[in-house]
Amino acid sequence: MSFDVVDHRAFARQWAVQNSKIGWLLGAGASAAARVPTADHIMMDLLLRMYADAHQLVRQKLSLSEARDRDRIREYYDNRNGMPALSDPSAYSVAFQLALPDAGARRQHLRSLFEGRSPSYGQRILGAFVAAGLSDLVITTNFDDLIEKAVEQAQVTLGDPTRSRLGVADLGNSGQANLALSNSDFPFLFKLHGDFRDRELKNLESELQTQDANMRQAVLDASRRFGLAVMGYSGRDASVMGMLREAVATEGAFPAGLWWMGRQPETVLAPVEELFDACATSGVSAYFVKMETFDETLGALGRQAELPDGLRGYVDGIQAKPRAVDGGLPQHDRGSLPALRMNALPVLETPTRALRATLTKVPDRKEMGQALHDVFWRGAAVSTGRQVLALGSAEVLGNALDIEGSIEQCDINPAIEGAPTVERALIYEALARGLARDLPVQARIRDSGHRLIVTTERKDRPDSEHKARVRRLLQEAYGEELTGQCPSKMGRGADGKSRRFAESVELSLEWRLGVLWLLFVPRTWVSALPPAGRRKGQGDPASAWRKERWVNRRNEKWAAIIDAWAKAIAPQDQTEVSVLPADLSERDLVGGRFVLSRTTAYSREAK
Repeated sequence: MSFDVVDHRAFARQWAVQNSKIGWLLGAGASAAARVPTADHIMMDLLLRMYADAHQLVRQKLSLSEARDRDRIREYYDNRNGMPALSDPSAYSVAFQLALPDAGARRQHLRSLFEGRSPSYGQRILGAFVAAGLSDLVITTNFDDLIEKAVEQAQVTLGDPTRSRLGVADLGNSGQANLALSNSDFPFLFKLHGDFRDRELKNLESELQTQDANMRQAVLDASRRFGLAVMGYSGRDASVMGMLREAVATEGAFPAGLWWMGRQPETVLAPVEELFDACATSGVSAYFVKMETFDETLGALGRQAELPDGLRGYVDGIQAKPRAVDGGLPQHDRGSLPALRMNALPVLETPTRALRATLTKVPDRKEMGQALHDVFWRGAAVSTGRQVLALGSAEVLGNALDIEGSIEQCDINPAIEGAPTVERALIYEALARGLARDLPVQARIRDSGHRLIVTTERKDRPDSEHKARVRRLLQEAYGEELTGQCPSKMGRGADGKSRRFAESVELSLEWRLGVLWLLFVPRTWVSALPPAGRRKGQGDPASAWRKERWVNRRNEKWAAIIDAWAKAIAPQDQTEVSVLPADLSERDLVGGRFVLSRTTAYSREAK
């Protein structure tokens, strides 16, 4: 795969010259800022409804904003109970089929999600471009009507009766798309998967395998007249990607180039890579545009655009002022010290080099994990599409996975604001594993979040002096056993014995106030209840037991537990955590270290 990479500002300058010659293909990410739920949120909401029904729970008492509820739902449906792995692209479609098998019910549900939404900042700027004649063609896979609303608002502001109204073609009148192109009747919007207000929609995997013939031909015809900027779209729909590859193969396709927008070029899916390869073969200019958000990118275009006076004032006036801004860290010499101590430690230093490789195919995460385990992999590795980023031995990584080409070293900078997700995920795993080596804990690495779980002290393998000291510190803070067996009424584990519990912390990394923070949240871990031990219509009895265990851990007790974990994780002013074990003998290691401050975040009383 070979293509040029530019940032969104470079694209904005290019667009300012070509503007109306570049059409737009917008996916779900273009509507996210307007609070239109993403496919993942819609899927989880459907699973929540089914979960409540399966366990005879009141649906209103469950919430996706509660981590506990999300975890329970994911555990119940992740590769279980009729669902594939929730990370599988087909999971969204399967959830719809299970929860709402009737097409009419699906339409009604989507209507309830999309009605009453208002265009986002970026959509309103795009609406101004359409009204001003700077954008003539918009194609979308979305069901919502936000682009139509944004264009209407801008046209009312412009008040120019000579500018044509926005034409719309969806699955109910797809022939209008061909007619508009034949007559150059612009501006025009193609809604590839339909409109939530219509009877015809395409949102199931079986429905997305083919594209409406009229709509497909219209896009192919348009590809000979326009370039295409793709934004907020992952490339998961087989029919859309097949249509774009067919367009690229047409002589003279995308005369103003193909501009695929995303956070990092390394994260593109295999179908997008294939599209770029097709562009290279056909001689189509193709670029990956590095961007953060739809709104930010459209804002950059808005600053470059030449707009009529009425629309210039409209665009300049719609950018909302931020409701909250970073206020800087409090200083020790300004007022009394902390009223609230936070469960967050500053990450002062992270690794700066990593291994990068391309796999021969998109890996199954469980299979990839097992392959690494089989060769005694001692590092950290994460994948996105066919790309793998790792810390460890290149030789061992190559022995475990089917690598295409060679394994390279690359620079990473995961501690900056807006760092690529794959880099942040890599150091997240590496830090969890690194901390576990020096503490009396086991690192549990999961897609849903990493956790450090206190281990039971073993007589045949006694703790080191440091681990024993940490165990005593935690024991004193909790004031009760850190590990043990759950009451028999909570069922038995997969081994047939009583389920086990242990105190633990859930870890996460967040960027705030110009600093990367390691957040640690104390929780009580309980071993899983196997499917055979679950009773239909009943939740996990461990949930209530955990609540009872924590009900009296308030104020001073909670503060003591936070303090103990902070001292365990970062006992020194600058605590060094090695990425790799010290006993590794391979010579091609790429690792590094973390440096953590032991001063937790804090907040004073507002005055």
